[in-house]
Amino acid sequence: MSAHTGRSGDDSRSVIFDLDIATTRSGWLLTALCLAYATAALCLRPDRYLHLAKSYAEPFIFFLPALLAAGLGLVGLRFARHNPTRFMLDLLRQRWLGAAPVVLLFFLGLTAFTTFKISIPDVVPFYADRMLAQLDLGLHGGDPWTWAHRIVPEPVSAVIFAAYGYGWHVQWFGTLLFAAFWNNPAGRMRYLWAFALTTILCGTVLAAALSSAGPIFHDQFYGGDRFAALQTALAQNGYAASVHTYANYLLAVYQSGRPELGGGISAMPSMHVAVATLNAYFLTGFGRRWATAGWSFAALILFSSVYTGWHYAVDGYLSIFVVSLLWYLTGRFVLPQTRRNTVDVGSAIPQPVATLA
Repeated sequence: MSAHTGRSGDDSRSVIFDLDIATTRSGWLLTALCLAYATAALCLRPDRYLHLAKSYAEPFIFFLPALLAAGLGLVGLRFARHNPTRFMLDLLRQRWLGAAPVVLLFFLGLTAFTTFKISIPDVVPFYADRMLAQLDLGLHGGDPWTWAHRIVPEPVSAVIFAAYGYGWHVQWFGTLLFAAFWNNPAGRMRYLWAFALTTILCGTVLAAALSSAGPIFHDQFYGGDRFAALQTALAQNGYAASVHTYANYLLAVYQSGRPELGGGISAMPSMHVAVATLNAYFLTGFGRRWATAGWSFAALILFSSVYTGWHYAVDGYLSIFVVSLLWYLTGRFVLPQTRRNTVDVGSAIPQPVATLA
């Protein structure tokens, strides 16, 4: 972290010291918010929450360490080619104490998110799909999925299904892990606040207020053949097998009422688009190339959410608006005016071993 103040050394140290205090207070507030979110889910459906916690434990134990090792390996090769192994071990030794609570809170929050998501139709039955489908139609002069399929040839759609089904999860977990180990307290805290609020507001509050199933499930829940052509287009696409498999899984979980890993049907707003947009804002702080990569991926996820039939286009639009607002507000909250003028929030990725703080 660096200060650009032109003040004396004592003044600069005071600014950074104040920043650390404020960040610590923000951290306690964020921890309380995440624990309250998890506690609410536990109290609402203790059986579901505990079952899901066990279900998520195994992927966390195996997937996150593998992703962390891969990420640290790439960073080590980039910043300490002479001794990447030492870089990785030093980074783990110096940062694990700050990163561990982030990973734990993410685990508790993800379990709560899925608990709420599965429970939404029990509290607020699906009602908004006809309105959202009509809004999509009015805004675009037709169903957006039709022109999405028209402009993308089937071989290219393989990229869409891979990015939406696999690439998004890697970016989701990978960016959070990076933030957990990042050596910029203010930027780190801003991202974590925005991440938590995005999950709670988009993934639970708005999802319940605008309870909807999405185009891919529209006809099953509302009857008729409004999106029969979409089903046909996906059935004829040789690369869409993952969509059919997961849709059948979600429908089976919904009908059985079981709390299963990755379960829950909810379209509006799109969490895929919300997380990709949040990560695009975050990556913008690291320079033009990272910004281009982040926003290109967010645009791909928005397009893919419509192409695959999981979402109406307006699901993604609302996600972008809400996340943009949250990113601005968390900047105001975590980075008051004095800090935004003096601290380089977009400081670099972890430094080489010799300069790690």
